[in-house]
Amino acid sequence: MQPKNVFLALLIVCSFAVLFSVPAQAQVSAPFRVYLTFEDGPTDAYTPQILDLLAQYGAKATFFPNGYQIAGREAIIQRIVREGHALGNHLWIEPPVYSGAPDERVIESYWQTEDAVRAALAATPDLLAIYDAQLRIFRQPGGGANPFPASTGIHVITYNWNVDSDDCGWFIQDDGDSFYDDQVIDNVLNEPRSGGGLRWNVYEHGDGAIIAFHDINRVTGRVLPVILSELQAAGATFEALPRPWDSVGTMPVELGAPPVLHGDGVPGFTLTGTVIDVARVRALPDGNAEILYGSVQSGTQITLTGRSNGWYQVSYGGQVGWMFGELLDVRGVISGLPRR
Repeated sequence: MQPKNVFLALLIVCSFAVLFSVPAQAQVSAPFRVYLTFEDGPTDAYTPQILDLLAQYGAKATFFPNGYQIAGREAIIQRIVREGHALGNHLWIEPPVYSGAPDERVIESYWQTEDAVRAALAATPDLLAIYDAQLRIFRQPGGGANPFPASTGIHVITYNWNVDSDDCGWFIQDDGDSFYDDQVIDNVLNEPRSGGGLRWNVYEHGDGAIIAFHDINRVTGRVLPVILSELQAAGATFEALPRPWDSVGTMPVELGAPPVLHGDGVPGFTLTGTVIDVARVRALPDGNAEILYGSVQSGTQITLTGRSNGWYQVSYGGQVGWMFGELLDVRGVISGLPRR
C-alpha cells in the first residue's frame, strides 16, 4: 500500500473512533434530583412570582396549599397544575392540626382541603383529570412524626423535608433584607446558619433531596434565582413529588435525619472541592496517617474521587490521598462519589 493510501486508511479509522466512541469518564454522571416544595399558599403576592421563576429555569416543584387559602385564588391552583407542578395537601389551616392532633381532626381537615382543590379545578376538566392521575401527597403542618393516619379512601405519601430553607425566619436574625437572604441561601447551599436542627445542606443530602420553602414570604422569590442557578450549574434537575422510589402509606423522610451516604456511589464519578482552611493530603482517611502533601492553602481547588467516613479521597499535587471533609466546600451530589 502506498504511503498516501496508508495515511487515508489511518485517517478513516481515527474518524470512526472519534465518531463512535466516547471516553468512559465523559459518560459518568450521578443523578441529582432536587424536589422544591412550597407550602402555606397560594397567595396573590408570591405564588405567581415563584411560578414565573420556576418556568424561567425549567423547574418543576410541589405546592402544599392550605385549604382556606384557595377560595378566590382558583386561577393560581389551575396554573400550578397546568404548568406541570404537583399539588399536595397541607390541611385546611395550620394551628389545629399540627403533629399529634387527633386523627379525626386531621382526616376532616384533609377532606376539606381536597374538596377545595377539586372545586378550584372543576371548571377545567382536563386539569382535574391531571390532578386525579397524580399520586396523593401530604404534608403535616410543622412536619409529621408519623405517616397520615390510616383512613378509608385516603392513600397518600407523607412528605417531610431534608433541607429547611427557614424562609419564614423562625431561627433567623432579622438584620435587614440582605442579611436575611444570605442566611436562607446558606441554609440550602452552604453551612446552615439558622439552628433549629438545620444541619445539612442540599449537596450533603444529594439525589432526592426535598427542600422546604413557603409561598407566603417575599424573601423566597428573592433567593430562588441564586439557589436555582447554583444547583443547575451543579447538575441538579428539579422535579415534582412523589419521588419514584417512595411508597403510598409511608413517611419516607424523618425530620432531622442525617444524609444517607451508605451507598457505593457512582463508579468514576468525581467532584470539585475548594479548600476552606489550610489542609493536608494524607495517605489514609485518618488524622494520624502519613502526610503526602502538606499545607494546601485556602481557596485551592481539589478533585474529589471518593469518600469514607467524613473524609474525601482527593487528587492533588501528583498525589492521590485523603483530606478531612470539614476542610472542603463541595458543590455537587456528594452521595454520588464512590465509597472507598
